[in-house]
Amino acid sequence: MKGEVNENYLNALLRLEVKNDYSLEPVSNQFFKEARSYLESLKERIETETVKKNSRQIGKLTNELEASEKYLKKVIELRVSKILKAKANNEREELEGKMTPEEQIFFENIVKSVQEFSTQLEQGEVIIPSKESTEETEEETVDTTGQVEDENRNVVVYILEEIKGISIMGKPVDLRKEDVVTLPSKYAGIIVKQGLGKILEGRSE
Repeated sequence: MKGEVNENYLNALLRLEVKNDYSLEPVSNQFFKEARSYLESLKERIETETVKKNSRQIGKLTNELEASEKYLKKVIELRVSKILKAKANNEREELEGKMTPEEQIFFENIVKSVQEFSTQLEQGEVIIPSKESTEETEEETVDTTGQVEDENRNVVVYILEEIKGISIMGKPVDLRKEDVVTLPSKYAGIIVKQGLGKILEGRSE
Protein backbone atom coordinates (compact mmCIF):
# COMPACT_ATOMS: atom_id res chain seq x y z
CA MET A 1 0.00 0.00 0.00
CA LYS A 2 1.48 3.30 -1.06
CA GLY A 3 0.24 6.84 -0.74
CA GLU A 4 0.58 10.03 1.24
CA VAL A 5 1.16 9.27 4.90
CA ASN A 6 -1.58 10.75 7.06
CA GLU A 7 -4.12 9.59 9.62
CA ASN A 8 -6.35 7.86 7.07
CA TYR A 9 -3.39 6.14 5.42
CA LEU A 10 -2.04 4.81 8.73
CA ASN A 11 -5.48 3.57 9.72
CA ALA A 12 -5.94 1.77 6.40
CA LEU A 13 -2.43 0.28 6.57
CA LEU A 14 -3.10 -1.00 10.06
CA ARG A 15 -6.26 -2.76 8.89
CA LEU A 16 -4.36 -4.47 6.09
CA GLU A 17 -1.55 -5.57 8.40
CA VAL A 18 -4.09 -7.04 10.83
CA LYS A 19 -5.91 -8.83 8.00
CA ASN A 20 -2.78 -10.62 6.80
CA ASP A 21 -1.22 -12.67 9.60
CA TYR A 22 2.11 -13.43 7.90
CA SER A 23 2.96 -11.33 4.88
CA LEU A 24 3.97 -7.69 5.16
CA GLU A 25 1.95 -5.05 3.37
CA PRO A 26 4.23 -3.36 0.80
CA VAL A 27 4.99 0.25 1.67
CA SER A 28 7.28 2.96 0.38
CA ASN A 29 11.00 2.56 1.15
CA GLN A 30 10.71 5.96 2.83
CA PHE A 31 7.60 5.01 4.83
CA PHE A 32 9.05 5.42 8.31
CA LYS A 33 10.80 8.67 7.36
CA GLU A 34 7.56 9.99 5.87
CA ALA A 35 5.60 8.92 8.97
CA ARG A 36 8.02 10.77 11.25
CA SER A 37 7.83 13.87 9.07
CA TYR A 38 4.04 13.76 9.14
CA LEU A 39 3.91 13.50 12.94
CA GLU A 40 6.44 16.30 13.32
CA SER A 41 4.40 18.52 11.02
CA LEU A 42 1.32 17.92 13.18
CA LYS A 43 3.25 18.93 16.28
CA GLU A 44 4.46 22.10 14.57
CA ARG A 45 0.91 22.97 13.49
CA ILE A 46 -0.32 22.46 17.05
CA GLU A 47 2.35 24.85 18.32
CA THR A 48 1.33 27.43 15.70
CA GLU A 49 -2.35 27.19 16.62
CA THR A 50 -1.43 27.38 20.30
CA VAL A 51 0.20 30.75 19.69
CA LYS A 52 -2.97 31.84 17.89
CA LYS A 53 -5.03 30.45 20.79
CA ASN A 54 -7.24 28.62 18.33
CA SER A 55 -8.59 25.99 20.74
CA ARG A 56 -10.87 24.33 18.18
CA GLN A 57 -8.03 23.69 15.72
CA ILE A 58 -5.71 22.65 18.55
CA GLY A 59 -8.18 20.00 19.66
CA LYS A 60 -8.65 18.70 16.12
CA LEU A 61 -4.92 18.45 15.43
CA THR A 62 -4.22 16.88 18.82
CA ASN A 63 -6.79 14.16 18.18
CA GLU A 64 -5.25 13.51 14.75
CA LEU A 65 -1.77 13.31 16.27
CA GLU A 66 -2.78 10.91 19.03
CA ALA A 67 -4.68 8.65 16.62
CA SER A 68 -1.84 8.64 14.09
CA GLU A 69 0.77 7.83 16.74
CA LYS A 70 -1.40 4.95 17.96
CA TYR A 71 -1.86 3.57 14.42
CA LEU A 72 1.86 3.84 13.64
CA LYS A 73 2.87 2.13 16.87
CA LYS A 74 0.54 -0.78 16.17
CA VAL A 75 1.75 -1.05 12.57
CA ILE A 76 5.35 -1.28 13.79
CA GLU A 77 4.45 -3.93 16.38
CA LEU A 78 2.66 -6.05 13.77
CA ARG A 79 5.44 -5.76 11.18
CA VAL A 80 8.14 -6.61 13.74
CA SER A 81 6.11 -9.62 14.86
CA LYS A 82 5.76 -10.84 11.26
CA ILE A 83 9.50 -10.47 10.65
CA LEU A 84 10.27 -12.50 13.78
CA LYS A 85 7.78 -15.20 12.74
CA ALA A 86 9.26 -15.39 9.25
CA LYS A 87 12.75 -15.86 10.67
CA ALA A 88 11.55 -18.49 13.15
CA ASN A 89 9.83 -20.44 10.35
CA ASN A 90 12.58 -19.85 7.77
CA GLU A 91 10.08 -18.18 5.47
CA ARG A 92 12.05 -15.22 4.24
CA GLU A 93 10.27 -15.35 0.90
CA GLU A 94 7.18 -13.99 2.66
CA LEU A 95 9.12 -10.78 3.26
CA GLU A 96 11.02 -10.39 0.01
CA GLY A 97 10.39 -7.03 -1.63
CA LYS A 98 8.12 -5.89 1.20
CA MET A 99 10.56 -4.78 3.90
CA THR A 100 11.75 -1.20 4.21
CA PRO A 101 15.53 -0.62 4.43
CA GLU A 102 15.21 -0.29 8.22
CA GLU A 103 13.37 -3.60 8.43
CA GLN A 104 15.92 -5.34 6.22
CA ILE A 105 18.68 -4.27 8.61
CA PHE A 106 16.57 -5.52 11.53
CA PHE A 107 16.06 -8.90 9.82
CA GLU A 108 19.77 -9.33 9.02
CA ASN A 109 20.69 -8.47 12.62
CA ILE A 110 18.27 -11.14 13.86
CA VAL A 111 19.83 -13.73 11.54
CA LYS A 112 23.32 -12.79 12.70
CA SER A 113 22.38 -12.86 16.38
CA VAL A 114 20.70 -16.27 16.06
CA GLN A 115 23.72 -17.72 14.27
CA GLU A 116 26.16 -16.33 16.84
CA PHE A 117 24.07 -17.55 19.78
CA SER A 118 23.70 -21.03 18.25
CA THR A 119 27.47 -21.26 17.78
CA GLN A 120 28.07 -20.19 21.38
CA LEU A 121 25.65 -22.83 22.63
CA GLU A 122 27.36 -25.53 20.56
CA GLN A 123 30.77 -24.53 21.91
CA GLY A 124 29.56 -24.25 25.51
CA GLU A 125 30.37 -20.56 25.71
CA VAL A 126 26.95 -19.48 26.99
CA ILE A 127 26.75 -19.61 30.77
CA ILE A 128 23.67 -18.74 32.79
CA PRO A 129 24.78 -16.01 35.21
CA SER A 130 24.38 -16.46 38.94
CA LYS A 131 21.29 -14.78 40.39
CA GLU A 132 23.36 -13.27 43.16
CA SER A 133 25.47 -10.44 41.86
CA THR A 134 27.45 -8.08 44.08
CA GLU A 135 29.48 -4.96 43.44
CA GLU A 136 32.54 -6.80 44.68
CA THR A 137 32.09 -9.43 41.98
CA GLU A 138 31.72 -6.73 39.34
CA GLU A 139 34.92 -5.07 40.52
CA GLU A 140 36.74 -8.39 40.34
CA THR A 141 35.49 -8.85 36.78
CA VAL A 142 36.89 -5.48 35.73
CA ASP A 143 40.19 -6.14 37.45
CA THR A 144 40.70 -9.61 36.02
CA THR A 145 39.53 -9.35 32.43
CA GLY A 146 42.84 -7.82 31.49
CA GLN A 147 44.58 -10.98 32.66
CA VAL A 148 42.84 -13.19 30.13
CA GLU A 149 43.57 -11.34 26.93
CA ASP A 150 46.15 -13.93 25.85
CA GLU A 151 43.99 -16.87 24.79
CA ASN A 152 46.98 -19.21 24.57
CA ARG A 153 47.86 -18.79 28.26
CA ASN A 154 46.47 -21.07 30.97
CA VAL A 155 45.30 -19.51 34.21
CA VAL A 156 44.23 -20.86 37.58
CA VAL A 157 40.58 -20.21 38.41
CA TYR A 158 38.71 -20.55 41.70
CA ILE A 159 35.12 -21.63 40.98
CA LEU A 160 32.51 -19.63 42.91
CA GLU A 161 29.38 -21.42 41.67
CA GLU A 162 28.69 -24.88 40.25
CA ILE A 163 28.89 -24.95 36.44
CA LYS A 164 27.49 -27.88 34.47
CA GLY A 165 28.13 -28.80 30.86
CA ILE A 166 30.64 -26.11 29.90
CA SER A 167 32.59 -27.18 26.82
CA ILE A 168 36.37 -27.00 27.35
CA MET A 169 38.40 -27.75 24.22
CA GLY A 170 35.37 -29.50 22.74
CA LYS A 171 34.70 -31.67 25.80
CA PRO A 172 31.79 -31.18 28.26
CA VAL A 173 33.07 -30.45 31.77
CA ASP A 174 31.29 -30.03 35.11
CA LEU A 175 32.90 -27.68 37.62
CA ARG A 176 32.00 -27.74 41.30
CA LYS A 177 31.87 -24.83 43.70
CA GLU A 178 35.25 -24.15 45.34
CA ASP A 179 37.13 -26.15 42.69
CA VAL A 180 40.54 -24.78 41.74
CA VAL A 181 41.17 -25.54 38.08
CA THR A 182 43.60 -24.61 35.35
CA LEU A 183 41.83 -23.39 32.21
CA PRO A 184 42.75 -21.73 28.93
CA SER A 185 42.33 -18.00 29.41
CA LYS A 186 39.57 -17.91 26.77
CA TYR A 187 37.28 -20.06 28.91
CA ALA A 188 38.47 -18.54 32.16
CA GLY A 189 37.46 -15.14 30.85
CA ILE A 190 33.90 -16.34 30.15
CA ILE A 191 33.56 -17.74 33.67
CA VAL A 192 34.99 -14.61 35.28
CA LYS A 193 32.77 -12.27 33.25
CA GLN A 194 29.69 -14.18 34.44
CA GLY A 195 30.76 -13.86 38.08
CA LEU A 196 31.05 -17.64 38.44
CA GLY A 197 34.75 -17.73 39.21
CA LYS A 198 37.82 -15.63 39.81
CA ILE A 199 41.39 -15.86 38.67
CA LEU A 200 43.92 -16.54 41.40
CA GLU A 201 46.45 -13.77 41.05
CA GLY A 202 50.03 -14.76 40.52
CA ARG A 203 49.08 -18.26 39.41
CA SER A 204 49.20 -18.97 35.71
CA GLU A 205 50.78 -21.50 33.39
